[in-house]
Amino acid sequence: MRATTLLSRVLNLPKTTVRAVEVGEEVTVWVRPQQRVMSCPHCDFRTRHRYDTRMVDSAWRHLDLGGRGCVLKLRRRRLRCPEHGVLAESVPSARPGSGFTSDFEDLAVWLATKCDRKTVSTFCRVAWRTVGAMCSRVVADKLDPDRLDELVDIGVDEISWRKHHKYLTLVSNHDTGKIVGARPARRPPRWTGSSPRPCPRTGRTRSRPCRWIWVLRSRNLFGRTPRRR
Repeated sequence: MRATTLLSRVLNLPKTTVRAVEVGEEVTVWVRPQQRVMSCPHCDFRTRHRYDTRMVDSAWRHLDLGGRGCVLKLRRRRLRCPEHGVLAESVPSARPGSGFTSDFEDLAVWLATKCDRKTVSTFCRVAWRTVGAMCSRVVADKLDPDRLDELVDIGVDEISWRKHHKYLTLVSNHDTGKIVGARPARRPPRWTGSSPRPCPRTGRTRSRPCRWIWVLRSRNLFGRTPRRR
C-alpha cells in the first residue's frame, strides 16, 4: 500500500485525497480536492468555473500524527461569487477564516468545556486568544437555529469569575434543561413590549414591562434559587 493511500485512510479527510507527504520535525501533508465543483465559503454558491489558482499553498494545522505536529497544505482554486466577488474556494476539512482543521478545533473546544483556557492552550500548543476564536467559530457552526422554537419557560441567572469582576448571563429553557443564550453582562437587557402585561404572581397589570421573570425552578439548573431584583 502506498504511503499516500495509507494517510488518506488514517486522516479520513472529507472529499480530500493525499497526494504527497514529507516527514521532518512535523508531518507536512499535501492534499487535493476530489470534486471539480467549487463552493463559496460565505454562501451556498457553487460553480465549476475556475477564476484562477493561488500562487501559494494554504496551510491548516491538523491533529498530531505519530507524536508530531501535522500540517495540511493545499493549492486552492479561486472562484467568482456573484455576491462576495473573487475569493478562494471553501475547504471541507476546515471552517472559513481558520488556520486549523475542523477536527483540531472540535478537540480544542471540547477540552475548553472540561478545563480552563490556559490548560487547553498549553495542551494544544496554541495561544489562549486562539482558543477563544475557536470557540466562536465552533458555536457559530454547530449552534442549533431552532433552539428558540416553542420557548415558553425561561430561566435567567448569571455566573461570575475573577473575584466577581466578570459576569456571564445565561438564559435557559426549563422544559429541555438546556442553555439557549448567553452574553457577557452583569444583568440581562430589558425586555420591551408595546402594551402592559399582568404580573404572574399578583395578577395586576404593570404600567411598564418587567425586566425578567424569576421562577423557583431555576435552582434545579443552577443549583440555587436566584434572588429577585
